[in-house]
Order: sequence, then C-alpha cells, then structure tokens
Amino acid sequence: MTVEKKNILIVGTGAVASALAKKLSKYDEVGKIFIAPDNVVSSELYEKVDIREEDLTGLLKFVIENDVYLTIPISDKALNSDIVSFFQSNGQSIFGSAARACDIALNTALGKKFLYKIHAQTSKFGIFDKQSQAESFLREANFPVTIKSSGIRNFMSGRLVCPTVSLALEYLSTLFSKNETDVLIEEFVYGGNFCVYFISDGYSALPIGTVCEYNFAQDGDGGILTTGVGSYAPDYKISDVTISRVLNIVNNTLNNLEKKGEPYVGILGVECILTGEDKFFVSEFKPFLQNHDAGVVLNLIDDNLFDVFVSCVNGSFSDVYEQIKTNNLSSVGVVVLSRSENKEISGLDNFDDFDNIDFINVKENDGKYFTQKGAAFVINSTSSTLARARNRLYEDLGEINFDTMKYRKDICQPPKGEC
Repeated sequence: MTVEKKNILIVGTGAVASALAKKLSKYDEVGKIFIAPDNVVSSELYEKVDIREEDLTGLLKFVIENDVYLTIPISDKALNSDIVSFFQSNGQSIFGSAARACDIALNTALGKKFLYKIHAQTSKFGIFDKQSQAESFLREANFPVTIKSSGIRNFMSGRLVCPTVSLALEYLSTLFSKNETDVLIEEFVYGGNFCVYFISDGYSALPIGTVCEYNFAQDGDGGILTTGVGSYAPDYKISDVTISRVLNIVNNTLNNLEKKGEPYVGILGVECILTGEDKFFVSEFKPFLQNHDAGVVLNLIDDNLFDVFVSCVNGSFSDVYEQIKTNNLSSVGVVVLSRSENKEISGLDNFDDFDNIDFINVKENDGKYFTQKGAAFVINSTSSTLARARNRLYEDLGEINFDTMKYRKDICQPPKGEC
C-alpha cells in the first residue's frame, strides 16, 4: 500500500530544527522537509529555504507553491511575528500558537506575572520600566538575584545572576541605557534545574519528557548564565508526583488562556527548580524545545510525532492520545562552545550523517565547517542507561577539536548520583 507523502516546513533554525527534521524524516508519511531560513548546515534530510522567519507573506507563498501539508514554527522570532494567526487565516495547517497565547513563553516578564496570577510557586520578583524603581527593589531583596531582560532570548545575553548589590546596579545601568523595558529581577533559588515538556492542543496536555538542565557555562554551575549548555533525560530525580503537579500548572495555564480566546497549541516547556522531595519553584515557560535539549527529548519519544502534531491541529488529540509513548532509554547532550570565530572544526567526518550532532551556529564552506562565536553545536548520545550514554557522549567529543573549543565536562556527573 502506497503511503501519501506530506511535505513539512520548519520555520526556525539551529539544533532544534536539525533534531526535529531527523525525527520527522523517519516516518513513512513524511515527504520533503524544508527549513527556513537557510542558515543551517546542509543535509540530505531537508532542503534549505532562503526566506526570513518573519517574512510571513514569503513563507505563505512558499508553502502554497510547494504543497506543504504542515508548517511547524519553532523559533521565538517566528512565533512572535504571529505566523500562526496569519497562516490560519489563509487556510494553512500549522502546529503552533498565536502570538498572544505564546506571550507567556516569549516574554519573561509576562510569563512571571502569569505564574503569579495562577498562584504557581515562583520566586519573589519585581518588574520595572524605571531604573530608580529597580534599585529600590534591590535594597529589600535577598541576594543573589537574577536579572533578566524580556526581549527575545539570546544564548549568552539578557540574563545575569548577581551575588552583590554593586554588580546588580551595574547590570541594571547597562540594560536601562539600552532603553530596556519590563526588566525582571527575581531572587535566586538554589536547587536543581529541570524542565517538563508537554504537547497541547490548546485544551489538554500530555507530558513528553523531563529534562535535567545545565544553564551555567562552567563546570559546577560557574560562569555566566546561559539559555542552556547541556541536559539529560529522563531526569531521574523528578517523581511522578512532581510531574503531576507541573501538569496541574499547565492545565491551569491552558484554562486561563482558553477563557481569553487564546488557546496554546504546540509544545510548552515549564522550567522549574527542584528544592526538595516533590518541592519545586517554577521559573519560566518555554515556547518550544530548546537547542540544548531538543535532541535528548526527541530521542526518547516512540509515538509518531507527525501524527501527534496533526491531531493537535485538527482537534482529535484528546480523543486519540491518553499518553505520549516513550522508550526506556536515556539520553545526554552537551552544547559545544567557541570562544572565537572562523576556527575549522576537525573530526566531524568521524560521524556518519551527523546522526548525533545538531548544529546551532556553524559556517559551512566546501565541505569544511567553521565556528562562529558562542554556541556551535549540540552533540548527544542515547543508550540503555545514563552512565553508558554519558560515557559515549564524552568519547565522541574526544573525536572533535578546534581552537578555543569549550564545553561542560560534568553533565550527569557520576559522583553526584545514580547515573
């Protein structure tokens, strides 16, 4: 029996686009996979499209001309441009949420206000448009504090943990000198960072994975705070009770958004801090999988994600799925960083088709690969246990080299637990 092939457009780049394309390409019913914009490393799995994420008219014209069955916006830029509303109003099938529904995940300050509104346990915080008000808040705050800007998140900017008043004041001056608004200051919570990801049709949600997250650039949680430099899944420290409580928060979120006529369709991440047995604080929402954890989450899903996405769009999700099936494997990933540009990456030819490598920001030229400054790529490994996955991961990393290469060496560190 011949299976009808359906084309897919992924809007957004980086490791998320790569990991998602690899996953979707395994399904018989998936035809061509397109990725826009075209600043991704070439692959036989997908075709690159030279259209900007926020060029909604250009993207719409492309999906019509190329018989695209489903569009999947994965980036903050694409979602913030309200590609979902635009495509829906033009009769196109798209797996994602309108910008107003995504606001809680795209804008850190709005997300924090929303958590407070629904009575989720979150750290003490304040949101400020004026520097003088922010400085007043700092005089009463318990240090350290985390200061975050509310714009589109960047890997190494927009957030800083400040152990002292002087550093906090200096960083505030930097932000307000750039005319930042909705600057978020929150008291730092000590504990283990984790994220629970859910798939939602706007009315119900099912968990697809728990991820232990590493957000600081250096081993031992030192250095600057990033959007993520490593992860492993499943997070063995997160109990079913905790997952159930996070799901309650998600259901409350969906109910509130639905009442406003803004249903959240897509993947929603809830980033939390584990402070004790079944005790946690919620820090923020994520609008889709993130570069550092997309591969480890997708590697553990057994259900056909294409069918799941389509069911969310056509309204059959809650009728068809009681849970999202996952396998019994474990997956570990780490972000490889470059401290300089234009350094040739050696050793990549040791990896067939880059099965376990997802590029974030790498230049490609005549079959060679060169770094940009910052996050270069994610490498991940999946095995029957976390220990085996971790060992294979760092063995693979030993095959790759370039000047100024840097990555955390303590992801799923054995002395700290059961992995």
